Amino acid sequence: MADDEIELFVGLIESIETPGAVESCRRLLSVDERIRADRFMFERHQRQYIFAHAMLRLALSHAAPEIEPTDWSFSTGRYGRPFVAAPATSTALHFSLSHADGCVACVVSKHETVGVDVETVSRRVAPLSTALRFFAPEEVETLRGLPEPAAIERFFDYWTLKEAYLKARGFGLNLPLDAFAMQVSREAIEISFKPDISDDPAGWHFSLCSPSPSHRLAIADGSGAVGGLRITRNAWPLREAAE
Repeated sequence: MADDEIELFVGLIESIETPGAVESCRRLLSVDERIRADRFMFERHQRQYIFAHAMLRLALSHAAPEIEPTDWSFSTGRYGRPFVAAPATSTALHFSLSHADGCVACVVSKHETVGVDVETVSRRVAPLSTALRFFAPEEVETLRGLPEPAAIERFFDYWTLKEAYLKARGFGLNLPLDAFAMQVSREAIEISFKPDISDDPAGWHFSLCSPSPSHRLAIADGSGAVGGLRITRNAWPLREAAE
């Protein structure tokens, strides 16, 4: 993996949900992860958790082939951000993990300031009323000027980009969503901050994609790499593990 490269792993659960897939992936998890999976009330949430965390382990071992997927262990930082606790690698690996109904995604990078978010696009959402509660004024005004289908799409652009940024900063929801604003155009995706936020907009690069017509995915990279993100999208790593 090059220093300026971000590896993206993403897939739809229905594409790998073959007989035995859940159990094959479950065997990759730690004891604590299995216990957490068993706590989910609904089976679909349990499967989603198992697939997501198995994929993370496979993705890290793709970047560090000398380490078995079952050997990774994790801890969390001050705001709950997970990180690799062991084993040590020659170059530190950082990751971000996200899952929505039917889709899981993770990114792996040599830079800590990386985040990914995937959301299920719902046509039932009321973009303007939700934006008025959470988004920056500039974003609200943009949504006001769009017809509903376009407003819904832009709403999920904003939502995933904001979540990806917060994950990359490691803040969780401790930084309000209206403290920064996203500007999305065909030419670029940019970020701006309120005056009291200490961050450099020029140091951030963003990317958007749609893993399926029902999902929107965003990646945030704050490494400051010249030229922006270089994203490698890998084949769904669970497919072989599940077969």
